[in-house]
Amino acid sequence: MRFFGILATVVALAISGVVSAEDNKQPDVRIVIDISGSMKDTDPENLRRPALNLLTELLPDGARAGVWTFGRYVNMLVPLETVDAQWRTKAKKAAGDINSVGLNTNLVGALDKALWQATADSSFDQTVILLTDGRIDMDGSQGNPGSPPNAAERQRLMKEILPRYTGAGVRIHTLALSDAADETMLQQIAMETDGLFLKAHTADELMPAFLKAFDRAVPAEQVPMENNRFSIDPSVKEFTALIFRKSSATPTVLISPSGERIGQEVSVDNENVRWHHDLNFDLVTIKNPEQGEWSAEADLDPENRVQILSDLKLSVKGLPGSLFSGVPVELEMALVNEGETVNEPTILQLTDVSLQVTAPDGRTGSKLLSDPESLPVDGVFREVLSRLTQPGEYRLEVNAIGRTFQRRQVLTATLAEPLRVESEADADTQTFSVRVYSDSDMVDTTLSRVIARVTSPDGSSVINSMEFDTADNAWKLDLQGEKGDGQYEVMLNIRGVSGSGMTFKSKPETMVVEFPIPAAGGDTQIDTPAVAGESHEALQPVSEPAEESVEEVPVPPEPVAPPPPSSEPIAPDLAEKYADESTELPEEEEEGIPWWVYAILVVANLGLIGGLAWWWLSRRKAAGGDAEDASKPEPVATSVPDLDVGPLDDADLDEGDFDDFADEAEEEIPAASDEEDSRVPASMGGDTMMPSAQEDDFDLGDEAADDEWGEFDLPDEEDKK
Repeated sequence: MRFFGILATVVALAISGVVSAEDNKQPDVRIVIDISGSMKDTDPENLRRPALNLLTELLPDGARAGVWTFGRYVNMLVPLETVDAQWRTKAKKAAGDINSVGLNTNLVGALDKALWQATADSSFDQTVILLTDGRIDMDGSQGNPGSPPNAAERQRLMKEILPRYTGAGVRIHTLALSDAADETMLQQIAMETDGLFLKAHTADELMPAFLKAFDRAVPAEQVPMENNRFSIDPSVKEFTALIFRKSSATPTVLISPSGERIGQEVSVDNENVRWHHDLNFDLVTIKNPEQGEWSAEADLDPENRVQILSDLKLSVKGLPGSLFSGVPVELEMALVNEGETVNEPTILQLTDVSLQVTAPDGRTGSKLLSDPESLPVDGVFREVLSRLTQPGEYRLEVNAIGRTFQRRQVLTATLAEPLRVESEADADTQTFSVRVYSDSDMVDTTLSRVIARVTSPDGSSVINSMEFDTADNAWKLDLQGEKGDGQYEVMLNIRGVSGSGMTFKSKPETMVVEFPIPAAGGDTQIDTPAVAGESHEALQPVSEPAEESVEEVPVPPEPVAPPPPSSEPIAPDLAEKYADESTELPEEEEEGIPWWVYAILVVANLGLIGGLAWWWLSRRKAAGGDAEDASKPEPVATSVPDLDVGPLDDADLDEGDFDDFADEAEEEIPAASDEEDSRVPASMGGDTMMPSAQEDDFDLGDEAADDEWGEFDLPDEEDKK
């Protein structure tokens, strides 16, 4: 029986394969575009127009969408209405009116207007996509935050506008075009509303950034596209192929499984084909497509993609738009058919579900989540990412591949926090200083709190709430080696509160310092963002070992050609090892082996043979009497002594307002070997690493979340003081 036939039968007859309804809210997307005069420089080719056309074509029928532009004034360019053919026509016509003539940057006013008809009880999933290259500028001061009009608008943003967004459940995805944009403010706006912050350094990066924001606003069902080839299964009612085109490229052509060539001219007479040709891309929608493998004659581009309309979807939940260092991300992935989650074992056993994470620096890690021997009862595959610490964009790709279908979801999230950590090791004062600063005036420093745990060389720990210094506008900790020489570790937990009342938590990477601090490593300023994923090895100055003399190896009588000299010196420890071994070898003269050596060898061999014969005869004699006992297998000890890992002593919990960090250690997940695979089935989300063309170099983290965050508020006794 065909696999998809099994799927359709199981779902249609509702035979123990369906649980929990999926949220079927239609998307509500409001696009807000900057048309201030500075956009002439940051977007000279006015790529905002084709970018808007792209989103217009990708929006599904039945969604709701509108477009606003802003300079000094705010204009509703395209009314907020239901998306259909008529709305798309109006939107593409209005895109031609996008320009760069605005005198100011009324960003707050634009966000205010874009909230029109947004409510907490809306039947739509509401999102705003904001594109700007500047900062709040209401008086021609080039965005000076200290000018009274700009400061007033900034206050209105935090105290009035953003609370209305969070109250209505509307996310804001912010796109910063160029380095002139107020990145700190745009990051804060996204973080406040669980949105995504993106940056396009050039106008050429604008289109991919728009696509990432669109994928978060409208999670589009896709099928994998490799080398411009993709497969369409019988459940697909419609697909839309996005093909990016270079200026010198030949016209794009799609080739069906039967060999039919479909070009732009075909769309004129074929009602099942809709073709949108723009400045640098083609967008082709085909209804009732032929099943099988399709291909595209076009340039290969990583942004090429195929979006489909099908009752069979891949649901991915749990990825916020804004990530925080050390805070686990709990993902849930499932196949959904006609709004219901599929948990039929017959289907899941034949489906490979995998996850790939790409870090901001390009490192990737993959994991095969599905295991036929250990299927999720409810059909939901779960995975926890607990090691996301590097600032920047994370790309998550989830694939579900069955015998006759493929589904794909690609989502982006950004790790960027409004607090940063700076540390300095001073050899003169033998002090290790830690400072936590706020990069944004949107953080309420009176409500925010930074707590530090310091672990000494003797293993004891002390937890303290870091004091906020209003003069330096920073939380401070000065550490000296009071517990003796050796290695000290400083772990921070941060609870930040924004001006609008939104709370965020993070746990930056642990800092390590060695006391006494040597002069060679002193006075070195280390700027480490609160989410920095870089190593703190600079905080661990280690003195270089002294050069050691290497004894010459005795030269044997017969000359031997020495190996060519190495260009790199031998490490001192290795040189010492080899020198010691060489001096232990006495010089030997070449001479024949004495006769008595042969005699000793003969006697030793005869003794060995006799011993083996005696042992074999003894075993045979004992075998008869012990036959009955031998048939009973000996018990195998299976118990493992418990490890008593108690909490920290009460004396160590000085403030009493923070968790005891008992579970802060994060255990590495090793790749399962072939022998392990044959003995122990990989659990869902477990150790089995998905094979890939190149070796994975990014650890996806533990299955379980890190330690609980605990209570941040000070005890009542402290509050009364």
